[in-house]
Amino acid sequence: MVSQESTTPSISEPKIVRSICWSPPGCHGGCGVLLQVENGKVVKVQGDPQNSFNSGKLCVRGQAITEALYHPDRLTKPLLRAGNRGENKWSEVSFDEALDFIAERLQAIRTEYGAESVIFCKGTARDIGAYLPRLCYGFGSPNYFGFGPGSGNACYRPRVAASTAIMGGLPVPDLGEFNPSNPVTPECIVIWGANPIHSNPDGMHGGWVVDAIQRGSKLIVIDPQHTWLAAHAEYWLQLQPGSDAALALGMIHLLFKNNHLDTEFCDRWVHGVDEMRSAASSFTTEKTAELTGVPAPVIKAAAECFGKSSPAGLIWGVSVDMHPHCLSTIQSLIALFALTGNIEIPGGMVLPSDPFGMKRRGDQVRDFPEIKLKRIGAAEYPLIEYGNPYAQPDILLHQMETGKPYPIRAAWLQGTAVIPSSFADPERVVKLFGKLDFNVMVDIFMTPAAVAFADVVLPAAMYPEKDSIYLHYSQLGAINKAVDPPGECKSDAEIILETGKRLAPEYFPWKSVTEWLNHWLEPAGLTFTELSARGPRAPSIEYHKQEEGRLRADGKPGFDTPSGKIELKSSIFERCHLPELPYYTDVHEDYRKGTSDSDYPFILTTGARKPHYFCSEQRQIPSLRNKQPEPEVTMHPDAALEKGIDAGDRVRISSPHGSCEMAAVVSDAFPPMVIHCDYGWWFPEEEAAEPHLFGVMRANVNRLLPSELQGPGGFGYPFRCYICNIERITPEMQSETT
Repeated sequence: MVSQESTTPSISEPKIVRSICWSPPGCHGGCGVLLQVENGKVVKVQGDPQNSFNSGKLCVRGQAITEALYHPDRLTKPLLRAGNRGENKWSEVSFDEALDFIAERLQAIRTEYGAESVIFCKGTARDIGAYLPRLCYGFGSPNYFGFGPGSGNACYRPRVAASTAIMGGLPVPDLGEFNPSNPVTPECIVIWGANPIHSNPDGMHGGWVVDAIQRGSKLIVIDPQHTWLAAHAEYWLQLQPGSDAALALGMIHLLFKNNHLDTEFCDRWVHGVDEMRSAASSFTTEKTAELTGVPAPVIKAAAECFGKSSPAGLIWGVSVDMHPHCLSTIQSLIALFALTGNIEIPGGMVLPSDPFGMKRRGDQVRDFPEIKLKRIGAAEYPLIEYGNPYAQPDILLHQMETGKPYPIRAAWLQGTAVIPSSFADPERVVKLFGKLDFNVMVDIFMTPAAVAFADVVLPAAMYPEKDSIYLHYSQLGAINKAVDPPGECKSDAEIILETGKRLAPEYFPWKSVTEWLNHWLEPAGLTFTELSARGPRAPSIEYHKQEEGRLRADGKPGFDTPSGKIELKSSIFERCHLPELPYYTDVHEDYRKGTSDSDYPFILTTGARKPHYFCSEQRQIPSLRNKQPEPEVTMHPDAALEKGIDAGDRVRISSPHGSCEMAAVVSDAFPPMVIHCDYGWWFPEEEAAEPHLFGVMRANVNRLLPSELQGPGGFGYPFRCYICNIERITPEMQSETT
């Protein structure tokens, strides 16, 4: 019998607790787990076969949770800085003392400078996102940030904002997750700049793709990297990084040329078809092949396969977002599926509603009408207000430097590493956060950012030590507390609740986290106890919702856009002073200005997910660190031969802006002109105090990337398409570095 109780088990009674794996430690989350508890400790974890999200599958990160829970370096007490920033000197205090001190400091800053001078920030893939906005907006600040990554909002946010503007929401592929007992099988799945087998992104499980392949789905994979999915694809298009928009427009050109359009759907529900035809008209197959590096016959065959497939779905990854002109790529990819009628049909792309009537993102700015357009970046980049609004991080850095139009004086940073994985130009970021009057960090281990500029560090509970809710388009389920957290660790929700009672009591009327969870669950007609007892379930999906007015607040048929149609020529883009139609720009020419062809001959791409790490986390977990002890740069054998580099050599990767050092891996996974660098690296075993900061700068690929390269609309950044060179580090060079 599987226990679904959320209370802490007796130390004398071994038991199994059903829960859902979500951060911390980090992951996009959603996998059902069975936690085996003995004598008050989690001793084993395995996938929950009754959870339809992962059906018992569990990755190596999930299996390593006991190493994280009982790690000797884990934070267990609130810490106040006892010396200068960067010295790593701390005093332990109680949680009440820490929260009283935080409230006193933030209230004083609010009184003197205004609530907007305090920013509230989270990392990626956290249940924090359901709770922290209430603290931010209740405090009176409009400045809620997602630092995952910061520069260009270049992760997920571009797709959310652009899709919301163009079609009223973010579409997701129907791979059978809405009907687990009778799944729909797409005839074709396009995987564009993604590796869901490793990343399991945003409410989706990569195993669904494998299941669909086994049921007969054909794959078209667009990726510079030869992934497992590329090896199993009907067509693999190994494009040059950064040329995605050109390839998409070339495929659109072929759709028109070969009459692979769903004219009935287009006539009823798509605006701008003729204009899209014109925008793609110059992207002949020959020109597209020249721009992308994909052979013309492969482009033709893939476009033909896609055009004749119905239904077809799209899995698109952060590679789409990580280009300064990403909005154009997103617009083009939406066009591919709208023109072929693969929208709101079984096995196609669907617009999920908030599951069970609950708000997926918790408390948003619309719940706080007193928050006006003081949000950082809203004036310069109005498109950031569409979808799930965050303030704009690049404008934040500029405002931190200038103090205009108002100063930034303090930061609340919860579950975000900031330095190794959030921003380009990390030295600038450390300097700017170091100048703020007051910084609070919430995490599970001491991090480089905490040492560099935190004034208070609060210890967070891990997911087996807390009650919470996992809510996404694909699942609603309870995260059930299995054991007590060590020391004075508290859940992220409890930390926010107790801080909110001090800073904005009218917005935090609940006596406990359970009461808060019950409030959130009210639209679903459940209490947390009932949800915990019932177990997780996947929401059902309705198709053709535009037919009956189920996509618009006014109840009228159509999509939630000004015209009621999918706007391939976007009126909202025009309103935001952005190009209404997609285009292609080769950014490498601009980046190489002032340099010779030999200075930076390679294209730098970074951020491909490793299955044993999530962003900058897990570097102190022995079983995971043993799988990859140090950061790696992958290069093609031809490039390695040209540069005199052997596998395992220490190498320096450089750009016009900076450099970092890694170990060379020689592989044909990427094309000869592409260099792939790991990201998110730091070394918890090394010296913490400045200038070392756990060695975070030595291997930080973001040092190669300058600030202020965000694209139109404030979205997109060239994390995956900058320029670089690479050289073996000789003993003389190593001596100079030392």
